[in-house]
Amino acid sequence: MITQHSRTAASRARGLILLLLVVAASCSSDATMLAGYTRDPEPVVSDITLPAVNGDNDRFALRADDGDLLLVYFGFANCPDICPTTLADARQAVRDLGARASDVKLALITIDPDRDNAIDLANYVEFFDPSWVALRSEDAFELQTAADAFGVSWSITTDDNGEIEVGHTPNLFVVDDNGTLKLTWPFGVPAADISSDLTVLFDQTTSDS
Repeated sequence: MITQHSRTAASRARGLILLLLVVAASCSSDATMLAGYTRDPEPVVSDITLPAVNGDNDRFALRADDGDLLLVYFGFANCPDICPTTLADARQAVRDLGARASDVKLALITIDPDRDNAIDLANYVEFFDPSWVALRSEDAFELQTAADAFGVSWSITTDDNGEIEVGHTPNLFVVDDNGTLKLTWPFGVPAADISSDLTVLFDQTTSDS
């Protein structure tokens, strides 16, 4: 037979279990809210600058304008599939933001500067969006420093038939106006999910201000 004290303890236990379930569900929801993943601590890349080959042709700092967001991608103009797919998805994600679309830019950093000359690279990037920035450095150390900050690696080899093969980290990144790397999207994340993540980041910025 259960005493009153025991029934009260059992009731409290059931209440605690229900509370834990609600908290767990809430944490799970928060964890799955974003399609991209964060890093702890969040890298700060604002001190990195690279030469731009379009726009004002000046050195470009890897941080967004005030209140904006900057997408960053390491790729190359001769990329047959992964790069154009990612850039097309990024373009669609930005367009889906509607009124906030103009608050998001993209900077493409070529990891194949020997073949991506300035004109071809600029034309390639601007094909997706005229406001996007093409970055190209012939300084191997400078380029490697930028890539290391984002955790990007690549390799350029020549096969037995003399064909050049390029492998690279296909992630897409987003940086805020402090130059903080906020999110990383692996290749294949749908445009709708990228757009949703960008909206969340904008909302967070608004609530923090």
